[in-house]
Amino acid sequence: MSEVLNNSAIIKNFNDFLEQGNYRKTPERAAVLNEALAFAKPFTADQLLEALQSTTFRVSQSAVYANLELMVAAGIFSRFFNEGLRKLQFTRVSDEKFVHLVCLRCGKVKIVKDQALAQELHAKRYAAFTEHYRIMCVNGVCNSCARSEKKQKTKL
Repeated sequence: MSEVLNNSAIIKNFNDFLEQGNYRKTPERAAVLNEALAFAKPFTADQLLEALQSTTFRVSQSAVYANLELMVAAGIFSRFFNEGLRKLQFTRVSDEKFVHLVCLRCGKVKIVKDQALAQELHAKRYAAFTEHYRIMCVNGVCNSCARSEKKQKTKL
């Protein structure tokens, strides 16, 4: 239930952002936001487009990219580059502090809460710079990819 309340507050804040910036409220924007909020983990614009195309509502690729950028500007989502997938990914901005563990082989992203590290990083300030959000990504190889590589090496 709190997820629904949270989503409705996000939708209201996004509508306020659109009004303040003199952007139109369109059905496409609403569809992109609703579908993006349905992702529990980081996602790519292509994954969002695919999810939207599986519904009866059609949205163009350019509309997805443009609306994601608006949502980043509104502070709903943040973006980071996933080296494993070689793609830009989006994740919901949150007060919770966590680390993204990104597999360089398969591109899988695992989210780990690390309060101690988050507090240490959050305490860091930078001169002449206003922070909007932080994302910490640790790039490496997940256990299943490491096991697969080990099996392949033993076969040789």
